[in-house]
Amino acid sequence: MNQPGLGTPRTVELADGVYAILDMTTIGEAHAANVGLIETRMAHVFVNSGQTEAQARFIWEYAEKVAPRRDLAYLVLTHHHLDHCFATSYFDDRHALIYGHRSFSGCMAEMRKHLGQHDYTGMLMELLKMDETSYREMVGNVHPVAPHRHVSEELSIAIDGEEITISHLPGHTRSELVVYHPRSRTLFAGDAINQRSGPVTMFGDLKDWKRWITGLEKLQKLEIEHVVPGHGEITGPDIIGDHIEALKEKVVKAG
Repeated sequence: MNQPGLGTPRTVELADGVYAILDMTTIGEAHAANVGLIETRMAHVFVNSGQTEAQARFIWEYAEKVAPRRDLAYLVLTHHHLDHCFATSYFDDRHALIYGHRSFSGCMAEMRKHLGQHDYTGMLMELLKMDETSYREMVGNVHPVAPHRHVSEELSIAIDGEEITISHLPGHTRSELVVYHPRSRTLFAGDAINQRSGPVTMFGDLKDWKRWITGLEKLQKLEIEHVVPGHGEITGPDIIGDHIEALKEKVVKAG
């Protein structure tokens, strides 16, 4: 497998029709975000898009393999960081209905401004320190797309009888969403949970970290068996408490 911009993806079936895709990479040691997949009777439901055309193609083709001939597709973007959403256009081209937080587009515009870029190509090239040749080889013909449906604080949707809850959990970024699937007791946590490094706080401040703790404490009330973090290995619900403690220590040190 190991195509440019793909890495060596590993798929895990968490429950009947519920999957995680791990171990995708882009360039060097840059790890792409984990991706979730929920299959209903008539639809693919994706959590995050991958970062490159090769990743998006793998995700889509895997969904078609495990659940062929679905008529509908949905995509939830957990936040605006490019490892989670850069390949969104691949799903948009296939008529997926895209959900994201209402701040998604504003956060994306702020990031372009911060990086001094006016377009998405320059944005990712600057972020990953790529030249144009590497970009074409690794990333391909994809780009972010603004969400079609905005989530404010919480939204529960039923797709073919499958309940899926999308909740705002700011802290890592203000656009952060998590996705909970009650039937399988699976939480697709985005970067609200990072098994690889613990909570990444560099994009926020004391106020954001306190809101993050509050959001995680709400998650502890859910029946959760599997946590699919934004990065790292699938784990259990204890990692939520670990993140709360780490953030509380950060708050105390920040005074």
